[in-house]
Amino acid sequence: MKCFVLAVTLQAIGWSTTISTAQSVEDCIDISCRTYNEINTLWCHALPTHFCQCRPSPVGLWVPQVMPCAEGTVYSFRHQVCVHPDMRNDNDCSNRFPDELDLELCAEPPVPSCETYEEINELSCHQEPKRFCQCRPLKINPTEYAPLAMPCAGVTTFSFQRQTCVHDGMWEDSCPKD
Repeated sequence: MKCFVLAVTLQAIGWSTTISTAQSVEDCIDISCRTYNEINTLWCHALPTHFCQCRPSPVGLWVPQVMPCAEGTVYSFRHQVCVHPDMRNDNDCSNRFPDELDLELCAEPPVPSCETYEEINELSCHQEPKRFCQCRPLKINPTEYAPLAMPCAGVTTFSFQRQTCVHDGMWEDSCPKD
């Protein structure tokens, strides 16, 4: 299955809009989803406004998936997050593993259990709106998952409804309330 970028600009009655569809996983750069490190790494995409990550499929295989960066940001392999364009350089997507990712477990309630396919594939709210929780496989047992705290880019905040970090000016609190 191949997806193409569809960019249509409508100019009628003095207004315009752009419509786009999902990007192709064939445009993921050097992605591999075989080892623990590869599965837990976010990969570059041919378009700097997107990145690729390994996600579990319903049949248990790890497969590439293309994800968008928030508007006004670009993906940085070195930072492992979408960043302001000034924070990314031309060699940033050489896809060399970062030395150490500063990851921590989500510990504040509500903590996702990361047990079902739906829980593993849904990003959850973190107590800090500039972060979110993502279920990732544990290094000691890659069939078990734990919720890790992941950062949003500097000018973005996590939107539970959109399942991504959005520009601060577009953010509305959509986190479920207990």
